[in-house]
Amino acid sequence: MQTKPLAVGTLVKGRYIITRLVAGGGMAWIYEVEERLPNGTARVWAMKELRIDADDNHTAEESRHLFEQEANILVQLDHPNLPQVSAYFQQNGRSYLVMEFIHGESLEKRLERANAPLMESEVVDWAVQICDVLSYLHTRPRPVIFRDMKPSNVMVTPEGRAMLIDFGIARTYKSGQRRDTISMGSENYAAPEQWGKAQTDPRADIYGLGATLYHLLTNVPPLPAFVPTPRVPVRQYNPAVSEATAAVIERAMSEDREQRYPTAAAMGEALLEAMPRRERRRIEARLQALARNGSRSSMTPVSRPVARPQPDSMPPPGRNVTAPEPRAKPVRPTPTTPSEAVSPRPAPPPVTMRPVPPTQPATDDLVHPEAEGEFTRVCPACGMLNRPVARFCRGCGQPFVAPMPPTLTLVMPPESHWEYPLRGRNVLIGRPGGAMPVDLDISFYDPDGYISRNHARVTVDQRQYSITDLGSVNGTYVNGRRLTPHVATPLRQGDRVRMGRVVFEFRVR
Repeated sequence: MQTKPLAVGTLVKGRYIITRLVAGGGMAWIYEVEERLPNGTARVWAMKELRIDADDNHTAEESRHLFEQEANILVQLDHPNLPQVSAYFQQNGRSYLVMEFIHGESLEKRLERANAPLMESEVVDWAVQICDVLSYLHTRPRPVIFRDMKPSNVMVTPEGRAMLIDFGIARTYKSGQRRDTISMGSENYAAPEQWGKAQTDPRADIYGLGATLYHLLTNVPPLPAFVPTPRVPVRQYNPAVSEATAAVIERAMSEDREQRYPTAAAMGEALLEAMPRRERRRIEARLQALARNGSRSSMTPVSRPVARPQPDSMPPPGRNVTAPEPRAKPVRPTPTTPSEAVSPRPAPPPVTMRPVPPTQPATDDLVHPEAEGEFTRVCPACGMLNRPVARFCRGCGQPFVAPMPPTLTLVMPPESHWEYPLRGRNVLIGRPGGAMPVDLDISFYDPDGYISRNHARVTVDQRQYSITDLGSVNGTYVNGRRLTPHVATPLRQGDRVRMGRVVFEFRVR
């Protein structure tokens, strides 16, 4: 059972050399690898290795099944916003999936780098592209449900193409099945039906995309669908977001999937309609340019010359087996002989790729705010006129968006990651059924009833936050110390609050 990633320089399958570890965690490690070719060049790929160790949430058998399922799904797909698969094989008890290497940055990393909500027009541009690829997946002869839409699973290339990655828990839709066999998804973005209530269908991905847009436009991950506390509206976090875009997100995240958009294409159209006319034309022009640029230049495996080894030291290249069209048969991991590697489509001849500059919109499609009279927002500090969507004054830098509130971030159970914004002056924590209705219901994590119905209250007075135990049976603890009931205790950055088996961390942004 492997517990460590492969070292740099390791040769896999007699042809792939590990050059660096790109990412690791969860169910897989991702490497950048070079494939040495007989003509003296090397092609760069991304290689995903199934990770099976003590931290894996699934059994080894389940993990291998999901990994094989991912390969079987990807090998049958061909869309400019999806990575192409080169090979899938096993060696020495390890499973590998070789795909094109996507140059770019995940939306999760971009959000972390900005440390602020992202621009609405930029987010809608990416979202419309994702709607297109989701529509492609959902309309396959056997519809594919992605099931794990979130910022970390969308890569943006230098030319602005949004790529959907990581099909680790994707599945095909099974007509007539009442619910999924296994409940899966990322807590903040998974639709209510993904928690065992029904079989997921394409509308689960629409919910996930709505939750992703919520996060990108607010810089706050949405509460999980199973937490009954009402969701804070997008515009309360970021008033710069248009009412129309906020309404699209709200509908996409409807708890009742019958109220969501019926298709991803319909959601894409709604997002475009939410944009001002000139902005919509600009986005459409960019999408048309990306569609015309069919070379996938920023994703195509890069070939470069390498020092040619002596003939007797050159590892024998694997024989690629071209999968016929249509690809009706699933991919199966094969024995460890290099000649058995699977390749769903013949690789293009090695060429040296040149970077393609980002596509610029046509001059007529650019927005000219002065001509449109769009500088209507008056800065209260200096009086300068600004665009309505501005987040800062262009004259003095005065922020127009309210500072982010402190949060209670869930840290235990360890597999859960979400935060509750402390926006009100009083936040009652507990379970339903008490003398007062709770603001933060954490009964999902308390099946044994360790948390009282009205357990504790967080209050704020002149920006000083405090927590008070309300006479709970099992007590409230701050940094390991049990609080005296009905006595307010100040909260400071990083304080850990335990109620039953649930632990929150108090964080000030």
